[in-house]
Amino acid sequence: MNLTASSKYRLCGAALLCVSAAAYALSDQKGEHAMFGLFGARKAAQAASATAPELGAALQKQPALPGQPAPAVLPSYPPCQVLQLRGQAPGGAWADQTVAGETQPVFRIPVGAGQPALAILADAGAHMQVWELSADQPARFVKQRPVTLDPAQASWQLYFPVAAACLPAQQVALSVSYTSPIMKEALYVYQRASQQFRRIAVIEPEMSSAPPFSSFETLAATPEAMLLLYRTGVIRLGAGNFAYQQNHLVLFSTRFPQGLEVLTLGIDDGNVRSWAMQGKTLWLQTRDKRKQPKDFTWSLDLGKVL
Repeated sequence: MNLTASSKYRLCGAALLCVSAAAYALSDQKGEHAMFGLFGARKAAQAASATAPELGAALQKQPALPGQPAPAVLPSYPPCQVLQLRGQAPGGAWADQTVAGETQPVFRIPVGAGQPALAILADAGAHMQVWELSADQPARFVKQRPVTLDPAQASWQLYFPVAAACLPAQQVALSVSYTSPIMKEALYVYQRASQQFRRIAVIEPEMSSAPPFSSFETLAATPEAMLLLYRTGVIRLGAGNFAYQQNHLVLFSTRFPQGLEVLTLGIDDGNVRSWAMQGKTLWLQTRDKRKQPKDFTWSLDLGKVL
């Protein structure tokens, strides 16, 4: 399921996608970006954690992780992939490797349930495109699909994909960077059959490590259910050091195609550092990095929603 081995989906391999990282850095210096304007000059508000009523379960603090880790769950459907394209669609040629200044990443969505394979990428003007691909090899760009993200989209100077992951029920999680008028990033779910984009939230990438930053992460809960983690309310603790007011964990499945936010994790209970499934229980290791860092271990029973 992962587009990279570390589950970090934000890319900066092409100059186009590095625009977002550069914009965040510039905003840091000028104080223009919303994330610094909102939290940089005052003490962060308290943020309580909450679980979905459908779980019938609360977040449980644990002394440690279970002794024997369970094998990783694999989805029943094929994963999204990152390919490289030299040139622009519908021309261009597939490349075997990334070449700075020459290739750009393309998110390939595999064939499924009567839907053709798709390619999600940006054009030369940094505007997102969705193309249907041919079944032959090498795949050709055969039909362009409409991209309608927002009523105000016509006023956006840039809007390009930075991360993608396949979800159950023929859906794709997609983060998009856009200027409106400052650089922001939003998480969408794309329904392949209806060709509709549904906005989930304006998100904050995990920027505490060097690029590529992580826009969101996924974890298979069962072969037919996927958990997605995204962050909101960034707090700048220092140079290259960030915390987040809330971590949002959303479950996608055929039962919950619109997504069920099973856990909203407030910063007082830490930000997620690692996560894993043990049967139908989700285990989390978190850290609150403010002042004196605190580490926590948590479990959450997902049995009633899986």
